[in-house]
Order: sequence, then C-alpha cells, then structure tokens
Amino acid sequence: MAGGKETPRQKMIGMMYLVLTALLAMNISKDVLNAFIQINNGLGKTNSILEQKAQATIESINSSKEAEKARPFQEKAAEVDKWSDDVMAYMEEMKARIIASSVRGNSDGNGFEEFMIEGKAITADMRNAEGDLYIKAPDENQNNTSLLVGPKPEDPRKDPFSAYDLRTKLEKFRDDLLAIKVVKADSSGKSFELPDDVKAAITNAFSFEKGKDADGKDEVWETNNFFHMPLVAVLANMSKLQTDVMNAKNNVINALASGINASDLKFTDVTVAVVPKTGYVLKGDEFEAEIYLAAFNKTSQTKVYMAGEFMGEDAGPPFDVSGKTALLSEGDGKVRFKVNTNSMSLGDHGYRGQIAYMKDGVETYIPFIVPPFYVGEPALVVSPVQMNVFYRGLDNPVEISVPGVGPEKIKPTCEGCAEFRKGEKGQWIVKPGTGNEAKISVTAEVNGQPKNMGVKNFRIKKIPDPVPSFAGKKPYDSTIQKGDAANAQGVRADMENFDFNVVPKVTSFKITITSQGSFKEFPVQGRDLPQNVKDNIGKARTGEKIFVEEIMVDMPDGTKRKISPITLKII
Repeated sequence: MAGGKETPRQKMIGMMYLVLTALLAMNISKDVLNAFIQINNGLGKTNSILEQKAQATIESINSSKEAEKARPFQEKAAEVDKWSDDVMAYMEEMKARIIASSVRGNSDGNGFEEFMIEGKAITADMRNAEGDLYIKAPDENQNNTSLLVGPKPEDPRKDPFSAYDLRTKLEKFRDDLLAIKVVKADSSGKSFELPDDVKAAITNAFSFEKGKDADGKDEVWETNNFFHMPLVAVLANMSKLQTDVMNAKNNVINALASGINASDLKFTDVTVAVVPKTGYVLKGDEFEAEIYLAAFNKTSQTKVYMAGEFMGEDAGPPFDVSGKTALLSEGDGKVRFKVNTNSMSLGDHGYRGQIAYMKDGVETYIPFIVPPFYVGEPALVVSPVQMNVFYRGLDNPVEISVPGVGPEKIKPTCEGCAEFRKGEKGQWIVKPGTGNEAKISVTAEVNGQPKNMGVKNFRIKKIPDPVPSFAGKKPYDSTIQKGDAANAQGVRADMENFDFNVVPKVTSFKITITSQGSFKEFPVQGRDLPQNVKDNIGKARTGEKIFVEEIMVDMPDGTKRKISPITLKII
C-alpha cells in the first residue's frame, strides 16, 4: 500500500520495510530482526511528528478570526481527529494483543494490558524494571498467526482484533474520509468536498488488494501481510498502517483548513518580492529588478502547477493541470520550485506554470513565468601572459567562452591567422599566418544585444627543434656500449616536452667513425643505417668514437632543419 504525500524519509522507511519483508523467505538473522525493530521505532517517531503537525493545523482552524465561516470546518476537523484517534487507539491495543499472544502463547491476546504504557503498545526493544526484554522471541510467528489469520489462510478468521477486523475498520475510516462534505455557512448553498488528489491518496493508501504468495498465487490481504510473519515484522507492518492513517488525517485536515477560505482570497502576511529582469549582466550595463509587496495566506495550502520549460515574455493562457502533481506551500505559506541543472544544456532556460486559488468554490488559475536563468559550466580562467603562444604550421586548439553566455551566442574572429575554424567540443582551431602576432576578438549576444567582449593577443612562434637520438643516446650523452652501437638501426628525432603531436621526419645524416687515428665517413639518406655502415660500426673498438652529424629533418611547418649532432665514445 502506498500513502499519499509522503516525505522522502517516509518513502525510504517504506522501501526498507518492503525489502526486509522479502527477506522473510530466508532464514531470519539477528541483524534482520534488529532492522525490523529499528524500522518500527522510526515509524513510531514519524507518526508522532505527523500527529503534532495535524494538531497544529487543527489549532489554526480553531483560531480562525472568521468564526461563523470556519465553524463547519472546525466541526468536521474535530470529527476527523476523533476518527483517527479511535483507529490509532484500536491499532495500539491490537499491537499489544499481538505481543501478548506471541509472548504468552495464547490465540486471543489476553493479558495485553501488561504490554501497554500510557495507551501505547511497547516496542520490541523495550525492557522491564529488571532490565529484561519484554519480547524475548522476536521471530515468533505461530501464536500471532493464530490471532490474526487463524489456521485457514484461504479463509482468515473474522474475530475481534483479527487482520480481517483491522481491515474492516480501516475501510470504514477510508470511506468516512472520502464521504466528507462540508456545507458552507454562507448564502451560496455550496458544499466543500476533498480535492481529487487528496481522495486519490486516501484510496491508494487503503486499497487492500490481493498479493502474491511465494509461488505467485493470489492471497487475500490478511494472509499476504500477516500469515506466519515474525512478530517484529507484524509490528512494523502495523506501524506502517498507522503511518497511512496519520498521512490521510494530515491531508484531510490541511484540505479543511484551505476550505475555510475556499471562495475568496484572504491574506494574512506580506513580503517583499524582488524579480530581476535578467540573470546575467555585463560590467557597464544596467541591472534592473522589479520590487513590490506580495501578499499571501499562511493558513491556506497554496498549489502551483509547472508545465515544463518555456521561453517567452507572456506565460499564455492556463494549461490543463490534469495528471500533473502540484507543488504545495510550506509552513510559511510559500511554494518552492527547484530544478536540478545536471541534465540541462548550457544556455538560457525558463519555466511556465500557474498558481491555483479558490474562487466561488472552484479552483482557478493564474499563469506565470519563472524569469529565465543561464546554465553555465563552472570555469577557472587562468591567463599566463608569457605563454599566450600559437605555433606556426600546427592546428592550435583554443577554447573561447564568455561566462554567462552560451557558445551559440559567441562570435570570435582572428586577425593574423592563416586559418580560423570551429573544431570539436566547442573548440576553435587556429593556424597562424606569417606574422609574429595573432589577435582574437569576441562579440557576444547579451540580453539580445551584440557586445564587444574584448581582444586577446597571442605570440606566433616556430615549432621547437626536435631532439635526435642514436641507439637511445642523445646529444647530451657522451658514451655508448659497444653492443648498443653495433645494434643501432638509425637516427630518429622526437619532440621533447611539447604538447602537440608533431612527428619530424629525418631525411639525411652523416656517420663518422674513428679507427686507429683515421676517420671513416658515411653519408646516409633517410633515417635508417645501411648494412655497410652497421658492419663498420660493429668493427669499431673500445675507446673509438662515433659522430652523428648534419642531421636534417622535415618539419610540419614546411621547414627543413639541421638539428644537434651526437658524439659518442665506445666503452
């Protein structure tokens, strides 16, 4: 069963209860039993809070300054208060009888008085004056089954304080609430009835539909909820039903409180409303906001219906609210509309909705729009002036953004660029020209008007020289193992500590080998060593030297460069 208008905490407790009930098909561990005890205690606290809220609302109804108008609603609220009190008292005695049945081993709950304190049944973790637990077998399920269902699960017993008897009382409570009608103390002759959403919540909470047994067969509600259930699970189930009663009571009492002012608008408080014309303002432009007094009524339950995203100056006519869930006002009489932006696209967003009020007993609507707001990514902007560099001959990616402005409203241009185009993931690609400087200018559309956002200067530099290597040795090395030299395959050139993916091409170099005071020179085309050069290197002796010189490379910027030589002594 599902209660109406449950808080997130109540929904969480209900979900935990369902999960733990499913575990009953397995052996019940001490941890599972303790979890039921904790859930039952949590539900008890929730019910106490709900009762406090209901009494506070009843007090506000009874203190209404419009005594004649409020009297019918006060009388009906008192009836609802009594109905719920009677049901709650019955369920507390029933819980005590269930405990007595399990502890004492009887099938009628005799001796239940021992297990009640100040009109409420004890909890499963409560101890007596000697420090002993009242309930020593929280997993007992035979005796309480005899009390609640009896020996025939297909035909549950119908005695007092049985599950059938409980269901009958809850159905009467439900039907009494749904039949509420308050004749107004005015000349209109109209009657107040509960709103449809409140009726739906009550109906859903007390539906008592059949459930499925372990084999997937239909079971009546009494058997499905109470047959061979451990004592602590039965108590938790009872507390959950009490939560449904208290939720229904609160929903009905709140509706009655709203009904007092159902045919006209009464205001009890005023506040100041500040509505900005825009959610983003550039330095130098004007910020504008409308400031005015807004009146509201703390004792009335305000409803707001939202219709999704909307961008425009006019909210348009009221839309159909059927099927939509209303946002309800909180204790201060104000409705809070919140929306998470995680799944939103970057840029402007707005919403439309309508606020409901009662006019001549009919719910009437006033359309409104939520002022547009901008969704942007958190950004850290760091601008190291000495490193604003574009490299000639390369695709230089640049991220261009204006805080508070969507990328579709930004128009950059580049002076001093041979090529400037839009890349992937919102980036722009810059290919510098032949000069020494490039300038990127940005214009952005802000509040419907183009704004010059400024200019950023970048230096243009050539790609750094690559670093050559021979058998893993580089210009700053001075020695090489004889075996490493003999296995050398050629010369390669790499970009060290350079963020771009640049692959220089070695086109030629010269190898010089010293041998007994003489020099052997071998010019090489390409990057690989010919076999005859490998053979001569293999014959070199310890102490002799290898010179790798006149290394030429082709670079992506179209230049040919001679890079640093390598001199190595064989060891």
